[in-house]
Amino acid sequence: FVSNPTVGAPLSRASLPDGLDIAKARASIRKGHKIRIRYRNEQGDESERVIWPTMIGYAETVRLLAAWCELRQNFRHFRTDRVSAAEFLDERIGCRPGELRNRWKRHMEAQGLRLP
Repeated sequence: FVSNPTVGAPLSRASLPDGLDIAKARASIRKGHKIRIRYRNEQGDESERVIWPTMIGYAETVRLLAAWCELRQNFRHFRTDRVSAAEFLDERIGCRPGELRNRWKRHMEAQGLRLP
Protein backbone atom coordinates (compact mmCIF):
# COMPACT_ATOMS: atom_id res chain seq x y z
CA PHE A 1 0.00 0.00 0.00
CA VAL A 2 1.41 3.39 -1.02
CA SER A 3 -0.07 6.38 0.77
CA ASN A 4 1.63 9.05 -1.37
CA PRO A 5 2.06 7.71 -4.91
CA THR A 6 4.39 9.52 -7.30
CA VAL A 7 2.63 8.32 -10.43
CA GLY A 8 -0.96 8.04 -11.46
CA ALA A 9 -3.25 7.20 -14.32
CA PRO A 10 -6.49 8.82 -15.43
CA LEU A 11 -9.69 7.07 -14.50
CA SER A 12 -10.71 4.53 -17.08
CA ARG A 13 -13.68 5.50 -19.21
CA ALA A 14 -15.45 3.23 -21.62
CA SER A 15 -14.60 3.97 -25.23
CA LEU A 16 -17.47 4.97 -27.48
CA PRO A 17 -18.36 2.94 -30.59
CA ASP A 18 -17.19 4.21 -33.98
CA GLY A 19 -19.84 5.44 -36.40
CA LEU A 20 -17.89 4.28 -39.44
CA ASP A 21 -15.90 1.24 -40.47
CA ILE A 22 -12.31 2.06 -39.43
CA ALA A 23 -10.82 -0.56 -41.78
CA LYS A 24 -12.62 1.07 -44.73
CA ALA A 25 -11.50 4.52 -43.54
CA ARG A 26 -7.87 3.30 -43.49
CA ALA A 27 -8.32 1.90 -47.00
CA SER A 28 -9.69 5.27 -48.18
CA ILE A 29 -6.66 7.02 -46.68
CA ARG A 30 -4.25 4.64 -48.47
CA LYS A 31 -6.10 4.86 -51.81
CA GLY A 32 -6.63 8.63 -51.59
CA HIS A 33 -10.42 8.37 -51.82
CA LYS A 34 -13.07 10.68 -50.40
CA ILE A 35 -15.65 9.80 -47.74
CA ARG A 36 -19.11 11.34 -47.38
CA ILE A 37 -20.13 11.50 -43.72
CA ARG A 38 -23.10 12.61 -41.67
CA TYR A 39 -21.56 14.21 -38.57
CA ARG A 40 -23.06 15.30 -35.27
CA ASN A 41 -21.22 18.12 -33.46
CA GLU A 42 -20.94 18.59 -29.69
CA GLN A 43 -24.29 20.43 -29.60
CA GLY A 44 -26.00 17.56 -31.47
CA ASP A 45 -26.42 19.43 -34.78
CA GLU A 46 -25.93 17.21 -37.83
CA SER A 47 -24.32 18.12 -41.14
CA GLU A 48 -23.28 16.21 -44.23
CA ARG A 49 -19.70 16.62 -45.40
CA VAL A 50 -17.35 15.23 -48.00
CA ILE A 51 -13.91 14.78 -46.51
CA TRP A 52 -10.43 13.85 -47.70
CA PRO A 53 -9.16 11.60 -44.88
CA THR A 54 -5.48 11.79 -44.05
CA MET A 55 -4.92 10.18 -40.66
CA ILE A 56 -6.60 8.37 -37.77
CA GLY A 57 -5.54 9.44 -34.30
CA TYR A 58 -6.43 8.63 -30.71
CA ALA A 59 -7.27 10.86 -27.74
CA GLU A 60 -8.07 9.12 -24.44
CA THR A 61 -11.29 7.21 -25.21
CA VAL A 62 -12.10 8.60 -28.67
CA ARG A 63 -10.74 8.04 -32.14
CA LEU A 64 -10.24 11.06 -34.42
CA LEU A 65 -10.26 11.21 -38.19
CA ALA A 66 -8.10 14.07 -39.49
CA ALA A 67 -9.33 15.24 -42.88
CA TRP A 68 -9.70 18.11 -45.33
CA CYS A 69 -13.35 19.17 -45.18
CA GLU A 70 -14.81 20.33 -48.51
CA LEU A 71 -17.61 22.19 -46.68
CA ARG A 72 -15.29 24.26 -44.45
CA GLN A 73 -12.37 24.34 -46.92
CA ASN A 74 -9.99 23.58 -44.08
CA PHE A 75 -8.60 20.71 -42.06
CA ARG A 76 -10.87 19.32 -39.37
CA HIS A 77 -10.71 16.53 -36.81
CA PHE A 78 -13.84 14.39 -36.65
CA ARG A 79 -14.61 12.18 -33.67
CA THR A 80 -15.51 8.80 -35.12
CA ASP A 81 -18.16 8.22 -32.45
CA ARG A 82 -20.03 11.28 -33.77
CA VAL A 83 -20.25 9.97 -37.34
CA SER A 84 -23.80 8.68 -37.85
CA ALA A 85 -23.34 7.52 -41.47
CA ALA A 86 -20.47 7.09 -43.91
CA GLU A 87 -20.28 6.44 -47.64
CA PHE A 88 -16.87 5.44 -48.97
CA LEU A 89 -16.58 7.06 -52.39
CA ASP A 90 -14.58 5.95 -55.41
CA GLU A 91 -13.75 9.61 -56.11
CA ARG A 92 -10.11 10.51 -55.58
CA ILE A 93 -8.96 13.42 -53.43
CA GLY A 94 -7.36 16.40 -55.18
CA CYS A 95 -3.73 15.37 -54.50
CA ARG A 96 -1.54 12.42 -53.53
CA PRO A 97 -2.22 11.04 -50.00
CA GLY A 98 1.35 11.89 -48.91
CA GLU A 99 0.93 15.50 -50.04
CA LEU A 100 -2.35 15.79 -48.12
CA ARG A 101 -0.58 14.50 -44.98
CA ASN A 102 2.19 17.08 -45.46
CA ARG A 103 -0.40 19.86 -45.83
CA TRP A 104 -2.09 18.67 -42.62
CA LYS A 105 1.27 18.71 -40.79
CA ARG A 106 1.95 22.27 -41.96
CA HIS A 107 -1.56 23.28 -40.87
CA MET A 108 -0.98 21.80 -37.41
CA GLU A 109 2.42 23.46 -37.08
CA ALA A 110 0.83 26.81 -38.02
CA GLN A 111 -1.55 26.20 -35.08
CA GLY A 112 1.49 25.91 -32.81
CA LEU A 113 1.58 22.10 -32.59
CA ARG A 114 4.98 20.63 -33.38
CA LEU A 115 4.79 17.17 -34.96
CA PRO A 116 7.48 14.51 -35.42
